[in-house]
Amino acid sequence: MIDYLGVELYGVWSVVLSLMTWILFFDLGIANGVKNKVSESLALNNLQDAKEYISTSYIVISIFCFIIFLIFFQLSYYLDWQKIFNTHSITNDLLGSTLRSILFFILINFTLSIISSIFYAKQESSLVVLNQFLNNFFAFIVLIILIQYTERNIFYLSIGYGISLILGNLFLTFWYFKKNKDISPNIKLFKISKIKEISRLGMKFFFLQLTIFFILTSDRFLITYLLGPNYVASYDIMYKYFGVILIIHGIINSPLWPMYRESYLKNDYLWIGNTLKKMMKLCILYFLFLIILILFANLIIEIWIGKNKLDLYLSNYIFISIMFLFIVWHSIFAYFSNGIEKTNIQLVTTAIGALINIPLSVIFVKYFNLGIDGIILATIISLLIYCILGPIEAFKEINKMKEINNNENN
Repeated sequence: MIDYLGVELYGVWSVVLSLMTWILFFDLGIANGVKNKVSESLALNNLQDAKEYISTSYIVISIFCFIIFLIFFQLSYYLDWQKIFNTHSITNDLLGSTLRSILFFILINFTLSIISSIFYAKQESSLVVLNQFLNNFFAFIVLIILIQYTERNIFYLSIGYGISLILGNLFLTFWYFKKNKDISPNIKLFKISKIKEISRLGMKFFFLQLTIFFILTSDRFLITYLLGPNYVASYDIMYKYFGVILIIHGIINSPLWPMYRESYLKNDYLWIGNTLKKMMKLCILYFLFLIILILFANLIIEIWIGKNKLDLYLSNYIFISIMFLFIVWHSIFAYFSNGIEKTNIQLVTTAIGALINIPLSVIFVKYFNLGIDGIILATIISLLIYCILGPIEAFKEINKMKEINNNENN
């Protein structure tokens, strides 16, 4: 993408994707609500309930996406996108067209992505990984075609990337429901009561998503405004390089959400406690892996994107590695609290983190001249509160489960 767009335009593209992903968080947490509700229904062997939750969620999210696109489509013609993205390397009209195009595909993909919540609920997370692979594989093929047959054009990229985004989900959705007709959606099974149940739970997840996503994705916007789009490309390359750790951790951690839910319903505190302890020990391996990534960062990034394209330093690598360790630690306990639907401490701590993130970033960049490091440091501090309180809350809940089990046995 850097070869195709150039460094500055790639920075704009990265921020465009972040902005579009932000919009999806106004689904009121429905996707995560579905994950918990379907997981609960399947744990209780209630296939009819599961089917109703799935059918209702597809209809609700489709309506939501249609409304969002209509609103954005109208507003997009009145906004000064060059000012918003702090760039004059692309015309306002072309930026607007790119945003409308990519949002159209992202919203379609968002509806299709309900299948991933179902995969997690059925504890078939390998299919989620397959889906991610297919998305990236198709995107890579599209990019090669664009480089070969078109000139630099961010609008063409938005169409190609958008098509590649939906292909994997589309294929897996049809394939999976054909194979599992007992839970396949049916418009006749749409239930208003299910909307209320999903939304009531989803609202908690919505605020959690909003705050944690604000902490983790505001970095690109802050870099654009405080330092310029060129620096976004540097940050994005580092994020993708060191973000390998999140891919590895996600494969292990993501399936645990519905498993925590099922074990909590069965009061299996031993399995939950042992699993959390194993996940905590894994962080030692993550730490060692990140050190290896730091040592070979210059060599691998140079092979990956070529020489003299970005200014990256050892301090950047160290700060972003620490940030990823905090993200991993945070997610271990967040997934547990989400699974058992005890989210109050997480809500408060991430809300505080979201509030302090921007002021801290501005202070570190403007007054301490820390550049990208300052923005990453602000993110680390924003995550710190729950990283301390999350484990305390988790083991308190496990002790409560143990007490309930002992009382029942007595």
